[in-house]
Amino acid sequence: MKIKFEHNGTAFEYQTRPMRKSYFRALCGLAAGGLYAGLTLGIAALCGLPGLIVVGVVSFFVSMLVILTD
Repeated sequence: MKIKFEHNGTAFEYQTRPMRKSYFRALCGLAAGGLYAGLTLGIAALCGLPGLIVVGVVSFFVSMLVILTD
């Protein structure tokens, strides 16, 4: 990956190798886990126990879908 920045006649260039696929997937997984935890806490704060039950059921079916299609 090459990044080039020009300002007032001065050019700055930086070149680096792209991130490995395994690192990218790990970072995306951590970000997705953080978003899921935040949304679950938000639902718990706003809806209480009924909201958590719905989140649990939906999470179960989504995880089964992911496992079966992988």
